[in-house]
Amino acid sequence: MSENKKEKWGAWKRETAKGEVINFELAGVKYSMWQNSYKTEDKHPDYVIYVNDYVKPVELQQEKTESDLPF
Repeated sequence: MSENKKEKWGAWKRETAKGEVINFELAGVKYSMWQNSYKTEDKHPDYVIYVNDYVKPVELQQEKTESDLPF
């Protein structure tokens, strides 16, 4: 008897200041799905999916001091 494994994924829904977002990951790539606020016709999609490649900026380890100035 052959074993058929079906792949499954999960999604997380959360409320933000910009509205509800659904986050998920497929094949190591993160995505965010938002309701389409520009939908004006039935043929337009209900949701828009974006690649979520946002990386938090690294905080400055040290602030510039007077000795770092070139003059």
